[in-house]
Amino acid sequence: MNRYNEKQLEENYNKFLEALKKSFDGERLEKLLHMYSMEELGPNLMLSPASGNVNYHNAYEGGYIDHVMNVARNSLRMLKLYKEAGGMVDFTQEELLFSAFHHDLGKLGERGNMAYKIQESEWHRKNRGDVYTWNDDISYMTHTDRTFYLLSQYDLKYSEKEFFGIKLTDGIYDEDNMKYLKTFDIKKAQRSNIGHVLHFADHMSTLIERDEQRK
Repeated sequence: MNRYNEKQLEENYNKFLEALKKSFDGERLEKLLHMYSMEELGPNLMLSPASGNVNYHNAYEGGYIDHVMNVARNSLRMLKLYKEAGGMVDFTQEELLFSAFHHDLGKLGERGNMAYKIQESEWHRKNRGDVYTWNDDISYMTHTDRTFYLLSQYDLKYSEKEFFGIKLTDGIYDEDNMKYLKTFDIKKAQRSNIGHVLHFADHMSTLIERDEQRK
């Protein structure tokens, strides 16, 4: 689906890079800019949707960047609300933003291969709302697993809190998170609230994007 023209897609891509430059510095920023360069994952970043179905959210070219930027902005809003409500903040703003910007990184696929491709079946487009389908040219991974794989491929290190921030952004919507979020053993309880704040931001962003898409 087309929501943006070529110029707008490029402008959104550049806005994303500028957001990275404002949020990170040093070697980490250099590695991020390399990963997102047009020689690496840049084309995927610019063109990828955030989902493949019109009933979900941002199922259009450039939808991924829109979603990630929304989650980054809303994570800061949720952080402020969480503080005001008396919540304990035990992570840095950089950890929060690194997790927000990369929680869906695996949805980009791999260098030279996007995770999503246009759904060519008219039946699936009309009856199921599938405007994109998964690209079988790349190995199957959950998008969270591919996120950590890609970060390792570009030698991007992350803290334990950033790991849990990324891992738990989808909350219990990801069954693999149950072992971290649905536990009655105090020894296994989460030691940081970063995953909860990010989940609030991601969930709210997704709901608002879904409303916008329905319009």
